[in-house]
Amino acid sequence: MKGLCIFEDGGYAGLLPLVYGRAAYELRLGMYTLLERILQQYPGKTAISLFVREYLAGVLKERYPSYHINTLDPDADGYLFINGRSLDLGHIPLDGKNEIGLCKGALVYARLSKNNCQGLSSDFFVNNKPLKLEENPPVTHEVEVRLADYLWDIVKNNRAEVEKDCSAFKKNRIHGKVCEGVHILNPQGVFLGDGSKVKPGCVLDAEKGSIYIGQGVEIMPNAVIIGPAYIGKGSTILLGARLREGANVGEGCKVGGEVSNSILHSYSNKQHDGFLGDSYIGSWVNIGAGTVTSNLKNTYGNVQAQLDRGDKTVDTKQMFFGAAIGDHTKIGINSSLDAGSHIGCHCSITGREPIPKYLPPFSFVTDGGQRVYNMRKAFIVASTAMARREQIMSAAEEEMFRNLFALTAPKRKGMKK
Repeated sequence: MKGLCIFEDGGYAGLLPLVYGRAAYELRLGMYTLLERILQQYPGKTAISLFVREYLAGVLKERYPSYHINTLDPDADGYLFINGRSLDLGHIPLDGKNEIGLCKGALVYARLSKNNCQGLSSDFFVNNKPLKLEENPPVTHEVEVRLADYLWDIVKNNRAEVEKDCSAFKKNRIHGKVCEGVHILNPQGVFLGDGSKVKPGCVLDAEKGSIYIGQGVEIMPNAVIIGPAYIGKGSTILLGARLREGANVGEGCKVGGEVSNSILHSYSNKQHDGFLGDSYIGSWVNIGAGTVTSNLKNTYGNVQAQLDRGDKTVDTKQMFFGAAIGDHTKIGINSSLDAGSHIGCHCSITGREPIPKYLPPFSFVTDGGQRVYNMRKAFIVASTAMARREQIMSAAEEEMFRNLFALTAPKRKGMKK
């Protein structure tokens, strides 16, 4: 039987800053990562390989110990390669003739014989190198599929995917505790996991969308959740929080204030009042009290996103898009983020001045301007934040951290140290 390889291609760059510390296929859409969505199509036993940028290989080996990372199983009779940016590819048979699927020039999948897999590595895909095939040139097809070119491609589909994923669970399954004084609208649309607790005064409104609340979640008094919404295992929804349609909260998060159609990866905190809309937030991010994101222009025109330093922007072709914030970034109180903001990983932001629309990784921002965040201090902050949640930065994560600082140095060229 052929093996299955999920690969990153050069399109990962459009998904920064969220993919500095994770593979493109580890981004979440709805309840699941893109990787999980692909693997759901292949429930049988088969060799699985993951191709990723080399500096991420160590952490992926820790996250997926049973998979081959940046290697292929020599016992597999060829491989089916699938682009990890695929949002809705569906099932491509593992077995069959050599075949390639393209979408507007991007490689979506390639089913190749064992001989044609010889010498293939993650480098071919990440750098969009042409495949050098040894035998039986494959048939090439143009396929219709959604690829995540930018983060807003995921955000704009988030609400619908949350609903589709949540509604797949059996209705009216309440395993946790619902206290007296909780109001549930359309109980058939609510799933409450074991060990979870919804306290008095809360409203779970599933009339227009399903609500999935994972295991060990605490919903504190007077919180309002409007479906479709997803809350991951072990998270806490704070007093009086307002989670509107499309709220997508990962594992171990603490969330308060108002959140609308936004994705938060694991262990991020937005505990206080403020607004987060149509945004994508990484892991271990802390958003201070009173911080707001703009997600709509006064003109109702398309939001322009800034993906690098300078004045060049990208038209999102979306009326609504907020901010993209990378892992381990800390944002101080009463901050304002412009629509289309791109905030790199491991940034520290304080002060009352407007936050620049683009910040490279390891930026230290105060009212005095921006400079390079000292690597040792950034490491101490990241390690301390993890320790507070009883998590430890592994040796592979520490190595990735140091590599990230070096690899992203050109993006900080000219900044004060």
